[in-house]
Amino acid sequence: MRLVTPEQMNQIENEANRIGCTYEKMMEKAGEGLYGFLRDFAMRNQLTEILFLCGSGNNAGDCFIAAQKLSKQFRVTVCMVNGVVKTRLAYVKFKSLENVRVITDFRGTEQAVKEASLIVDGVFGIGFHGALSPQLQHIFRLAEEKLCVAADIPSGGNGLTGEAAEGTIHCDFTVTFGAGKYGMMQQPLLQYCGDIVLVDIGIPEKVYDIMDYDMYMLAERDIKKYLPTRSNDAHKGDFGRLLCVAGSSMMPGAAILCATAALRCGVGTLCLASVPEACHLLIAGSPEAMALPITPDEDGFLTEAALPKILKYAESCSAVVIGCGLGRTDSVKALVKGLIEQLECPIILDADGLNAIADCIDILQKAKSSVVLTPHSGELSRLLNAPLEDVKINRLDSARAIAQRFDMTVVHKGAGTVVATKNHAYINTTGNSGMSKGGSGDVLAGMLGSFVAQGIAPEQAACAAVFLHGLAGDVTAKALSKRAMLPHDMIRQYAKIFSQLEQETD
Repeated sequence: MRLVTPEQMNQIENEANRIGCTYEKMMEKAGEGLYGFLRDFAMRNQLTEILFLCGSGNNAGDCFIAAQKLSKQFRVTVCMVNGVVKTRLAYVKFKSLENVRVITDFRGTEQAVKEASLIVDGVFGIGFHGALSPQLQHIFRLAEEKLCVAADIPSGGNGLTGEAAEGTIHCDFTVTFGAGKYGMMQQPLLQYCGDIVLVDIGIPEKVYDIMDYDMYMLAERDIKKYLPTRSNDAHKGDFGRLLCVAGSSMMPGAAILCATAALRCGVGTLCLASVPEACHLLIAGSPEAMALPITPDEDGFLTEAALPKILKYAESCSAVVIGCGLGRTDSVKALVKGLIEQLECPIILDADGLNAIADCIDILQKAKSSVVLTPHSGELSRLLNAPLEDVKINRLDSARAIAQRFDMTVVHKGAGTVVATKNHAYINTTGNSGMSKGGSGDVLAGMLGSFVAQGIAPEQAACAAVFLHGLAGDVTAKALSKRAMLPHDMIRQYAKIFSQLEQETD
């Protein structure tokens, strides 16, 4: 699904109107699409009455069109919760309503909502920001006890940031128009949307060319295309050679999680460069792996002295993951910088690998091959030297800033993970709060490294990794609960997920 910001949607509609796809035509198409969804939904659920909560803008116009069409088959009520209609187009549609009950007072609306079975939220559109009035919050609380469908976006939601004002209405479905809205794919707003349905409003495809930055929601059908086929006469060399530079005496588990996840994602051969105890733990649990034990310093961390040994082994590798559990010593930082400058193959830079370059991010310009960065918001705030709250609110712009500056792929981890490149971004909606535990990022880094090592382009590898990582989290949460699940449990679900994907592809 194509995604846009509210500003981009306004630009697209303006351009469409300029070339002949008028605002009225787009409104008619939006209303028809909303009508079609509501008609089918009501008939499926044997509902006879539909109530619309309408505001004063063009979002209400879409609802008026749908309401008029539905009135031929259902009892329809329109409640004007924000006073008189203020836009010309919406006013014309409002005045044309026939055989539709219209309520304009608060008490009447309150009673109608209490009696309704299906409610359509058309109060605010994608440009909303600020606070909801106490009266609207009250009406929305009543509406949430019913089946609820949002027109374009749940009222109270911010279509740019994904924020949700206090009292934002929770919907079972959101019928959105023209393109998905970026903010709807971000938390907390995503949880207010329910299932998202896209309605075509007739905008010519060429109009989207005016966008300076394209965005898309990740979907399983796209992910399947990214994964390489495995022919019957293949051998391990066909599926790459991955090196993981990870772990320390304090954090051997980070290295184990990263390496084990990589193995389960199909890489031909894998080697862990780490402290001896991490290497021994990996081989004990995964005898298929190889190890490059490295003597640490007295505190159990790798040092810059390991650089020649790692570089020598990496000469035969197709990708290197750097950072999981390495620690933040000065010598670790020197080791990471040396690897970035001298490795000839693609690099996945995660966790302490990112922390190592927070004060010298321009070293990325010296990389000889592609680099994928996988920061969470805290790491990204350090890379940008920006306030953490700003990074959290502006998730897309934060990732995009580095992706465009260095022409590389940036994975901004968290709810609604953003995969940003120089020219476009992808938003992920799989995953859940059960993944919010130490080690989840290490698992993702291993999966991503495995895909890159197998020859998938970094951009597509990042998309596949974040989608499947989240999917594994969802499957694990269903089996074990969000509270009890652990990152290593997700790795155990990989076999089930890949098996299903392979069966669907075949």
